[in-house]
Amino acid sequence: MYFKLIQKINFINSEVRNISNLCIVDFILAKFSILLTPFFLILRFTPNQITILNFFVGILSIYLINFRDEFFQYGILCFFLFLILDHIDGSVARYRKTKSFFGKFMDALFDAIIFGFFFISITLYSYNLTGSQNILIFGIFSSSLMLIDIITLDKFAALVRWSNEQNKKNLSPYIRKTKFFRFFASLRDIIFICVISLIFLTESLDYFKISLLIIFLSMTISSLMNVLMHMYFASKYLKFKKK
Repeated sequence: MYFKLIQKINFINSEVRNISNLCIVDFILAKFSILLTPFFLILRFTPNQITILNFFVGILSIYLINFRDEFFQYGILCFFLFLILDHIDGSVARYRKTKSFFGKFMDALFDAIIFGFFFISITLYSYNLTGSQNILIFGIFSSSLMLIDIITLDKFAALVRWSNEQNKKNLSPYIRKTKFFRFFASLRDIIFICVISLIFLTESLDYFKISLLIIFLSMTISSLMNVLMHMYFASKYLKFKKK
């Protein structure tokens, strides 16, 4: 039964979650999540229950990083468990054909909260470890930009759908999937790989700082370019009068 479920889940996911629309790290995590998804199906978890469970996994990750310095590495690992579970709730929804807009909203909201506070937690941990005010300022700045980036993506998609409905258009609400996708995906890979590297660099502050700077710089470049790109396409797509 377990292996039959894996085959079916892999077939369903291969149509929507493949290397053409995921960064490499996300693709690997998505494939690994397929091995765990059958257990959630057998235990009759709903997608929304998995999303809520995942939210608390993300909170645990932030707690371990922010309030238990000696558990920093476990906090990072917990964050990657959060990323895996983030794939599992979607897999369960697709398998049971129970995808809903409420589930999508809740998933996006929890992702924004966890991602934002996760990187702020890493910033605070790094400041306590290195005493560098530059890292503190750069980390808070890049984390704030990332939140603006997430809000821009969601707001743009919602307004384009609304405009399409009112003006009988078929404009894409997901610009980043069609414009410079591999560039943004590469930056996401760099961020994830450098986050993993922090596990092994707490005893080598120079390399730890370098990884942090790469993370924050990649987040800043990605967020700024994404916001500017969406402002440009908003000026093209949303010039209709509101009815």
